[in-house]
Amino acid sequence: MRFGNGNTSNGRPMPSLEGRDRTKLAGGRSRCTRGAGVLAALLVFMVLGAFPAGASETDCDGILPDFLCDSDREARPEGHVAPMSMPYLFEDPYITTELNLVGIYHNFPADSVFDGGEAGVIALQARIAITDRLAFIATKDGYTFLRPDNSILNNEEGFMDITAGLKYAVIDDREKGLIVTPSFRYEVPLGNDGVLQGKGKGVVIPAVSVGYGPDNLHLVADLGAQIAVDGDKDSSSLFYNIHLDQAFEVDCIPGAKFVVPFIELNGMSWVDSGDGSATLQTDLGRLSVKAAQNALAAGLEDRRFEGADVANLGSTRMAGETLITMAWGIRVPFENGFSTGMSYERAISQRHDIFEQRWTWMVSYDF
Repeated sequence: MRFGNGNTSNGRPMPSLEGRDRTKLAGGRSRCTRGAGVLAALLVFMVLGAFPAGASETDCDGILPDFLCDSDREARPEGHVAPMSMPYLFEDPYITTELNLVGIYHNFPADSVFDGGEAGVIALQARIAITDRLAFIATKDGYTFLRPDNSILNNEEGFMDITAGLKYAVIDDREKGLIVTPSFRYEVPLGNDGVLQGKGKGVVIPAVSVGYGPDNLHLVADLGAQIAVDGDKDSSSLFYNIHLDQAFEVDCIPGAKFVVPFIELNGMSWVDSGDGSATLQTDLGRLSVKAAQNALAAGLEDRRFEGADVANLGSTRMAGETLITMAWGIRVPFENGFSTGMSYERAISQRHDIFEQRWTWMVSYDF
């Protein structure tokens, strides 16, 4: 997880919203808390409404349709694939039962607070179709190896926070190729401090994903928010993602009918900052995030950094900042339920934060 600076290309610091007073911050956190309550009520409605869900071409009465139904259920249409980049946030709209093994190799920019370096992550995502409209999803976990080049920081390794929740397909029209799926997740701060996890009181993540593509050209998009339960320890942000792919029929790969190249655009805009009071362990001792930023990035004009889709540090002066990345890759779905893919991702905005470059590999099995 690399945390870069927010400098512009000409060396001038990007504008920040440093001047907010405590009353304004408290008001923002109060609005976030009320919003989380409304979203929780919507989640209850989703669960209660899932079992008598309206008919679709893939309906199978009862629970756990991928295990208990006699007939085959086409959870994801032929030739369609799930998104790959920003895997902890960008959620597939289809209701599937699957295991997804994720490997990530990440480089940090040399002009970041890490002075370059690298990180590796291995994770296992799980999704279970409770009905053909409702699914349990566990989208963030895993083990991280952190290798920064900054001499103040030690090499670290440890477990990530855990994120889980539900998603419900309110529209699943296979004839038109349209699916709309809201989701609600909670990130539990159970990870290890050494890899910048386990801070604050958690984050709630409401989102909605849309998929469209009746033929071999497919679009997936989503919009969501990371809302801090404790607005001092964690920051809050909006995230938005677009995936576009084209499925090409092939007969040169045994067991595969399609090869699916894709391109993805990912964005994150911070709407509320933390107060920088969460702490990090360094060779200088245990420091607050704010003090650590000053110590680690003494040569940089803009010393702020955040963890994008990987870590939430509750850094100060992040509200109003935006990170945009782009990814390219390819996926190959096999007829036996397995699929594999690889993507390459870079930041394309002036702000880079943790992104120099990232490679992501996935091997999935749909039941």
